[in-house]
Parts: sequence; structure tokens; C-alpha cells
Amino acid sequence: MELLKWELQKIWQGGIVAAIALLGVLYYFLFPVFYIDYFCNGPSAQAQFDLSAAWVERFGTTIEPEELPQIKEQLTEEIALFETRAAAIPSAAEAGLTDYSAFLSFQSSYYDAVSEDGGQADMDTERLIHLVMNNTNYYTITSLEQFLQGYGDQTEPSRQDLLDIGYTDSMIRRLGALAQPDLRSGYLPIGVMSSTNEYARDLAVWAVLSTVLLLSPTLVRDRLRRTRALQWTSRRGRRVLTAQMGAAALSALMLLVINAALYALPFLSKGPLAFRDCRLYSLWGGSVPWFNWTYGTYLLVLMGLILALSMTAAALTVFLSQYSANYVAMLLKSLPLFVILGPLAGAWILDAPFFFRPLRREIGGGVWVCAGGEAVLMAALLSLGLGLCILSCARQRRRTL
Repeated sequence: MELLKWELQKIWQGGIVAAIALLGVLYYFLFPVFYIDYFCNGPSAQAQFDLSAAWVERFGTTIEPEELPQIKEQLTEEIALFETRAAAIPSAAEAGLTDYSAFLSFQSSYYDAVSEDGGQADMDTERLIHLVMNNTNYYTITSLEQFLQGYGDQTEPSRQDLLDIGYTDSMIRRLGALAQPDLRSGYLPIGVMSSTNEYARDLAVWAVLSTVLLLSPTLVRDRLRRTRALQWTSRRGRRVLTAQMGAAALSALMLLVINAALYALPFLSKGPLAFRDCRLYSLWGGSVPWFNWTYGTYLLVLMGLILALSMTAAALTVFLSQYSANYVAMLLKSLPLFVILGPLAGAWILDAPFFFRPLRREIGGGVWVCAGGEAVLMAALLSLGLGLCILSCARQRRRTL
């Protein structure tokens, strides 16, 4: 235990911790903060969020057919509110746009005329339309209409249509399983899922980078100070590598807990946990999940993937640092390690994991990721890291004094 504490003290040096903290602040304001500032990116996404949050308290996690009349009544009330607010806008009242149907007709006629005129916009008309849209509950009404349309039209495309767009047999079977009535009435907002996945992806990249930065200097420092030569003189000293790897794993876990806690505060302040019991498959649309978990369970799954990624980064960093004679050599190993585990593997694994998605985000779909493909890749990477560390410890113990 004393040896483990000593190795932890060697890892958590004040200078490197301060550097990681400073870099972490810069990284946060360069990347993840965007998905906090624009958690619901746009007025339509915000309207979806507000409606869904109110429905969770009112109806629970699903809206059953017998509750649908209440949604239609809400739409009627929102249209009446629109007309009241539109009448309070002088330019809208002057143009006769105080009726919702009249506004839709005016908007549609204008956009049709612009399309026929080769895209030549009239800025005064554009300004008037957006003035009405932004100063009324227009986006709430359109979101309600979208929801009701999606609820009423739940017909499944034919098998041939799905095959034509590249869906596999397993994907088609999964769609069929999700066609059950009790699975088709959830309403988790698209914006929540989009921001969640993007935020988790940035956290995964940072978790890898901070882990590599924290652990890279330790064994190299021992080598430069000839500590390894002193340890090599006794059998107990040779077992220090096991303690170092244990300290590295514990440090990676501690660092992830700190990172996750700091990242969670601004994220949770946006209120996503209101949907913790909602299923991933949503009437608002979006990708189809391979596993129809609740949103709360999905958050735990994402954290599990990030934890596995951090452990992999820790294992491979410690393994590579054994074979680095100086800091420059370790830097040359750390950079490609970070790129492979962070922006490449980590970002890919956390790119809407466990949903229908192509192997590459390209037009036409291409090759699709199988169910649980992200977990398989993550398990392979973690097994590689742990296997190399175990092999290193075993080889060192077998060597003669």
C-alpha cells in the first residue's frame, strides 16, 4: 500500500496537474462549451424541449392515444395565443397577419414566389416574416403540428424500400421490433440527444488527452533518475512495475471522475435529466436505437465507454513509457497514441453509439455499424492495453537477478 501511495504521489505532481488544468479550461471553451451555449440549437429545438419537459410532468414518459386530444387542445390554445401576440406587432397587424392561417398562407406564397424567381429575396418581407416568427409562439405551434403528424402517421416503409436505401436484415428486424404500439409513443427531444452525443464525444477526447499528459512523464522520469536501476537490485523492487500500473489505472479513474464532475455541472444545468426515464426511440424523429434504453441508462453507457477509453489510454501510456529513454521519445509516442485513441477511435465510438449509423458519415450510408459494434471495438482496445501491461509485468518477474 505504501508503494502504491508513493507511485500516486509521483504521478500527481503539482506542475503537470496545473498544466492539465489550464489546458482543460482552454479545451472546454474551444469545444464543449458550444454544446452548452446551444444545448437546444435553434428555436424549433427549444420548442421541442419545452413541450417535452412539460409533457413529462403532465403525462409521464409516453403519450397514449387517449391523451392525444389534450395535445390537440393545446395546439388550439397555442394558435389563439399566436393570434393575440401577432396582433400586438404593428407591422403584422398592418399586413393582416394576425391570423395563423393567414400567416402560413402569406409565408408559403412568398417562399414559392422566391423559388420561382430564382431565389431573389425581398428583404422587407423576410424581415416581416421573421419578426412574426420570433415574437410569437410560431415554433411551438409548428412543433406541435410535427408531433401530431408523426403520431398519426406511423406506417412502416416496405422491406424493399429499406433494402433500397441500404438497410441490412438485422436493421429491418430491429425496426419491426420497435413498431410495437407501446414503443412508439415516446418523445425524447432530438436536440437533447444531439447535444448529449456531441458533448460526450468532446469529453472522451479530453479524457484521453488528459490521461496521456498525466501519466507520460512518470516512468520516463524514473529512467532519467536511474530509479529503475536501483529497483532492479531486489525482487521486491522489480514488482514496482505492477504498483506503477495500478497507480496509473487509479489515477486515470480519479482524473475521469474529476473531469466528469466538472463537465456534468454545466450540462445538467440545462435540464436533460427531466427526460431520464424517457426511451431513446422518439416520435420527434432522429436515429433509430439498437437498444431502446432510457435516456438515463444511455448516459451511464456513455460514461462506461469513456471510462474504458481512459483505462485504455492509461494502460498504453504506461506500456509505451517503459521504452522511452527521454521525454522527447515519449512525446513522439504520446502524440500518435492520443490521435489514435482520441480524435479517431474515441470520437468514432462516441459518435451516437448504439444507434443506426454508417461506418463512415457519407452520402448513401455505405457499410453500417452492427449492433454493439462500438462496444466490440472498445473491448478490443481495452484488451490490447491490459494485455500489454500484463505481459510487461510477467516478463519483468521472469527475468533473473
